[in-house]
Amino acid sequence: MKTRFLMLLAAMLLGSASAFAQSGNNEPLKGDVNEDGTVDVADIAAIIKIMKDGGGTSEETIYYWYVGHENPMEMTNITPLPSNDVSEGPGWRTIGKTLPTYTKESPLWNSTVISTASTKSTQYMALPSPNIKSRNAISGEDNTDEAWNNIGTKQLNNVTYIIYSSINNKKSFADLLY
Repeated sequence: MKTRFLMLLAAMLLGSASAFAQSGNNEPLKGDVNEDGTVDVADIAAIIKIMKDGGGTSEETIYYWYVGHENPMEMTNITPLPSNDVSEGPGWRTIGKTLPTYTKESPLWNSTVISTASTKSTQYMALPSPNIKSRNAISGEDNTDEAWNNIGTKQLNNVTYIIYSSINNKKSFADLLY
């Protein structure tokens, strides 16, 4: 009986809030949890999702890739470069919210030279997928094993990255990645 009364009370409050909230005053609607412009049963579903997810909605996954002389295995977070411009040098470059399928015609990186240091030293590369490889710019053949050591994986921002260290010391990066 008590549950039935509470459900009836919730329905009445929701109905009156919905009628009130949709008066067209262009202010955020009180109770419009999912921000769809109305206060209705969909907002209850949004509240249940927030409760199920432990107090908040889950963040969107954003994928990055890294090249530089700092070992990503020792990093605790990702600080992306402001853009993916070559002139920014080493760092985390943004891929996006999805991982596309890369090809020679549409690579992740087109072998444009990125200057990563003033002197040669071990270079590191972090990739968010085992399907992305370092390739020969002319033949397109996988040369990941010839140029890089797989040193393990590291989870950062809920993405598992494959971490590579260069076999030879380098001060620039010019790999074709796809």
